[in-house]
Amino acid sequence: TIALHLVSPLASILDKPELLREVADFHFKKEHYAEAAKLYGQIAATGQADADIYQKSGYCLQKEKRYVEAINAYLKADMLKPDHVWTIRHLATCYRQSHDFEHAIEYYRKAESIQPDNRNILFHIGSCMAELNRYEEALQYFFRLDLMDNDNIKTWRAIAWCSFVCGKDEQAAKYYNKILVCSAPLATDYLNAGHVAWKRGNIPQAASLYAQAA
Repeated sequence: TIALHLVSPLASILDKPELLREVADFHFKKEHYAEAAKLYGQIAATGQADADIYQKSGYCLQKEKRYVEAINAYLKADMLKPDHVWTIRHLATCYRQSHDFEHAIEYYRKAESIQPDNRNILFHIGSCMAELNRYEEALQYFFRLDLMDNDNIKTWRAIAWCSFVCGKDEQAAKYYNKILVCSAPLATDYLNAGHVAWKRGNIPQAASLYAQAA
């Protein structure tokens, strides 16, 4: 990529926040995220960055999987432009990718308060709760999703697994049966259904399911 702002004769001319922003936005639009992140960082260092700069900086860092730095940028954007759902959702994603599920839930719930029927948000809240072994709470979110869209295999998998680890074997079996009669069950679906059958004492069914998983 061309980096005119690094060429000696041009560096002093282009080393101004408004010009650096144009160069950074060019790289951003071209999906040159590493280059754009550096430039947005330079602008931020001048103390003249606005919420948009921090949002774009965070997005570039997130794309580079530099989640801790992305979180810092998004938090600054959130301070300058509070309750912006785009920022809140990206903060939640970065916390989730960093395996900081408590903070992820905090920001997903903020997003939920703005977009209460957003299925992706609801699914991620449930998933983060499951990661924290809060299976009963996770189930509440997954059942909400199942009511909103009662033909979603991803939601069924979540309900089935959480039910299984909560000891709700009949409920788990019901949802694994729904999964296995759909068009595209996975080997892990047969495996987990086998665990449920084994736990319920149905050894022949468990053996059959394990065989299909294998």
